[in-house]
Amino acid sequence: MDYVDSLGSPIGVYLKREVFGKRPSSALTNELREKIVAAQSEDGSWEQMFVYTANSLWNLYLLGCDAEDPYVKKGLDWLRSIGGHQYHGLPGFFYSSNRRDPSTMRATLYGEFGPGCSNFYQTTYAVHLFHIFGLDEEVEKTIESYLNIWGEKGEYCGVWCTLNVLRILIEHPLSKDSRQVEKGLEVLAEMQNRAGSWERGKQRYPFYYTFHELSRSSHKSAKEQLETALPLVLKRQNKDGSWGTKAQQTNTYLALDGLRNMSGNFSYGAQ
Repeated sequence: MDYVDSLGSPIGVYLKREVFGKRPSSALTNELREKIVAAQSEDGSWEQMFVYTANSLWNLYLLGCDAEDPYVKKGLDWLRSIGGHQYHGLPGFFYSSNRRDPSTMRATLYGEFGPGCSNFYQTTYAVHLFHIFGLDEEVEKTIESYLNIWGEKGEYCGVWCTLNVLRILIEHPLSKDSRQVEKGLEVLAEMQNRAGSWERGKQRYPFYYTFHELSRSSHKSAKEQLETALPLVLKRQNKDGSWGTKAQQTNTYLALDGLRNMSGNFSYGAQ
């Protein structure tokens, strides 16, 4: 709790409220919101960049803003304006033409999505934003497209693309109980070692991202993998209460919110 108390950030506000059940400072929450919305462009984006816009909308969500917030509305409208693209003839993909986005994405490790292919990063992150703001019906075509391209392998072109796509399939009502999700969970289960992390040869899956992603699923396979990973999560906590050495705020969010999700999705320790 000491580390979370020290965070004057949207992640800190969210963790204090949702994980620890404490009331965040209204002054801090308002100050953070005002700083975020002051940087919003007239077209609803932040600097006409997907990465900045998506992260700003996620930050507003962490602060407790909903889809009726005027700045959230403008931001979501901008996302809609870059939607409607096709991928191999399949509809529902989001893509910004800003040339700064790919390099900024690769240099940024923040939130629930990691730097995979630009097209998939932007599309999956956009789908997630519509999901958390209660607008699942707007991205059903995108989910259907991903269900079509997921295939029987249970993974996609790389680690981050696999995790980004599987995350939205796990959380969206249209796909959470699909065969594609079951297959993806099976593949992760095959990768998990006795210590609790996920790897295949030299290919390592980012531990906290994978843990948090599985915590969003109610499937039996997810539960079993989370139980195996739990001792490692607890062991890796730093003395100050944080997790990770780099991107500590994000890793701490993924660990603590994942633990919160576990307690809500499953009855751990029950016989």
